Amino acid sequence: MKRNMLAIIILAVSVVNLAMSAFMMLTVMNTNSKTVKLIADVAAAVNIDNTTILPAEGGGVGAPVNVPMDKTVTYDIAGEDKMTIAFRPGDDGETHYGQVEVVLLMNSDSDGYKTFGGDMDSRKSVIKSKILEIMSGYTVDECRGNESVVQQQILEALQELFDSDFIFKVNFSSITYA
Repeated sequence: MKRNMLAIIILAVSVVNLAMSAFMMLTVMNTNSKTVKLIADVAAAVNIDNTTILPAEGGGVGAPVNVPMDKTVTYDIAGEDKMTIAFRPGDDGETHYGQVEVVLLMNSDSDGYKTFGGDMDSRKSVIKSKILEIMSGYTVDECRGNESVVQQQILEALQELFDSDFIFKVNFSSITYA
């Protein structure tokens, strides 16, 4: 009789253990899948993707172009050169500010790079003024919500400024809003 009672208790504990293990597995798997998705999103945001839309020769939007990393040269407007931007007043009527560090990705095989790329430091003030011109046209909320659109507009303005598509991507390496 004691052996039967002991077998029933062991069976009950085993069933409870199985149920709790299944519950924990479902809970952990759900959390794990969310964590994997978050890590993938962060990795995608941090990864410098070299595929971008370039203007076609007619001035419209062209096909995506893939520039290999060994042909990619970066130009940083960062550190002491980072820019403080006064955004357009928003709904609250106040002027907000931001500090931004910009990275320009350039194609070293492009003819424009051969012409302008080696001497970007002498053109830094013109580049910074173009970036300020674009970003100051936005409110802080518009810029915060549409950073990729702002980057694309800066890219288009710089490509128009240099009359070349050797700059193929604009990234914000750091942006702080106040």
